[in-house]
Amino acid sequence: MSNDEIHNLLNMILGEGSSIISPLMGGMMNSSFVVQDKNKKKFVLYIPTEQANEMVDRFLERDNQRIVIELGITSNNVYFDPNTGIKANEYIEGQSLDKVDSWNYSEVAKIFHTLHSSKKVSNSDYQPFKRFVLEYEKNALIYVKNHANPYLNLRNYLFSHKEYLEKRALVFSHNDAQRSNIIKGENSYHLIDFEFMGNNDEIYDIACFGNTSVEEGRKLLDAYFDNKPSNEQIRVYYLWRIFISLQWYNVALTKHYRGEGKIHGYNFMDVATFFLNNALEAYEKVIKL
Repeated sequence: MSNDEIHNLLNMILGEGSSIISPLMGGMMNSSFVVQDKNKKKFVLYIPTEQANEMVDRFLERDNQRIVIELGITSNNVYFDPNTGIKANEYIEGQSLDKVDSWNYSEVAKIFHTLHSSKKVSNSDYQPFKRFVLEYEKNALIYVKNHANPYLNLRNYLFSHKEYLEKRALVFSHNDAQRSNIIKGENSYHLIDFEFMGNNDEIYDIACFGNTSVEEGRKLLDAYFDNKPSNEQIRVYYLWRIFISLQWYNVALTKHYRGEGKIHGYNFMDVATFFLNNALEAYEKVIKL
């Protein structure tokens, strides 16, 4: 979308006199901008990539976001077009956790307890293994043809635990709870970006937090379970961490071969290598339990 098209869109959503303040860097699924209306009130505008719209049910996302707004752990939505995925939310003053040096793990755990214990139910289960095979891996194999080791070894190990993981209880979950989707405000923490919400294992959200570092997610697991996670909970954490890393490995490969690196300013092959190494680290941890 060109700058002129974005400005026309802003005028339609926020009224005449709206403007872009700055782009938001870091998202793999959206081009995002901090914007303002004529009164200088700030919002975040999300314009999804083609790949994101292939993987996201926007009507479901809209409904799930409404639930999270009711729970008080995100900002209000002011525009949502489920046909295009374009949306605008009120800006949360603060910084995402991928932009800060420290945070309170207990406070982060609280927002997930609010979400998971809410008794709310999505209209859809997340079904991670089905998504993995039919979306993430299928898309990558269009370009890669055949994966090689260590990916295949990690995948085989992970899928040997598929039945075990799928038997776990489901709760209302974010399913993309990495640091970039958590905002640290002055007095509270907030969730953003609800494209992948659905009913899932609560520990999946904790494992998502390990996108940048396996051990960061492990620390959140401790905080979530009052510093007393069971061996089974620790095992489940590392298994989901392998899963999420291999998932994003496939996403990064797809984006690389589609030429999206030029659009987002990423070397997606480096991103793929990072997530493969992240999966290896989690595997080395889990086999020692």
